[in-house]
Amino acid sequence: ENTYMLRRVGIAASVAAAGAATLQRRAAESHAAAPAPESLAAQRPPSVVRVAPLDDPPDVTLEYFALRGLGELPRLILELTGIPYDSVYHFGTGVYKPYAPFGQLPVLRDGPLLICESGAIARHLARKACIDGGDAADKARVDMFFELAKDLTSKKSGIHDPASADGKRLAAMLATAEANCGGAHFVGSSTTLADVALFHALHTFDEVAPGSLEPYPKLKAFVKKFAAQPAIAEYLHSDRRVPLTANEDGKQPHSGLPGYKFKEPLRPGTYATPWSPPGA
Repeated sequence: ENTYMLRRVGIAASVAAAGAATLQRRAAESHAAAPAPESLAAQRPPSVVRVAPLDDPPDVTLEYFALRGLGELPRLILELTGIPYDSVYHFGTGVYKPYAPFGQLPVLRDGPLLICESGAIARHLARKACIDGGDAADKARVDMFFELAKDLTSKKSGIHDPASADGKRLAAMLATAEANCGGAHFVGSSTTLADVALFHALHTFDEVAPGSLEPYPKLKAFVKKFAAQPAIAEYLHSDRRVPLTANEDGKQPHSGLPGYKFKEPLRPGTYATPWSPPGA
């Protein structure tokens, strides 16, 4: 079932990506002179990138800040599985607070469904795309590795300081992941939420601390293979992937709003098309 689903959504991903690229290019061309926001604190309306066939509004809308943070895993799931969606990027205006279920982001709209909490969103999308595991045992193992990915991310500062307490704990968790890495997949023989979540954590480590996965050859190979998938490779180099900020790379303590200055400029396609909440 998973193989069939991924084959089917792979076709959808190609169509959606082509539509997204066209819309981003048009937006970038028409807003070429617009100044790029330099940080999350920018007082500007939300923007949107549509990852769907042209002129075909999708049922799914993912709203998050113009950051990777808690929005990046849901984006990766959507991109990999080819579910058409609108990717909404919020800045410093707080327009989401009146309608977000818990007054916070991320928020996912799926038809009439409106949910928040990043873990709930990731699991919902995994079920929707049939990458939540085959049977009850596999589903439990997928959840187990999903939680391991969250634990890895929580100790990301340790990737820069292996001798610290976080560094030692992180090394132990990475050794566990290495021992359980089956090559292309952590659970079963097809892609699951476990793979997407662990890729997200490990790829971030490799990005912010190049060479940090060298002691873990199976994890390094897993990240390289996952990133080479056409849908993921296209997303990683697209306008809709936002740059990191200092608060996200683990190199320094969290410094509040000033720490959300983009380390690289936002690409025009990310911020060029304004977005308003439904009913606004």
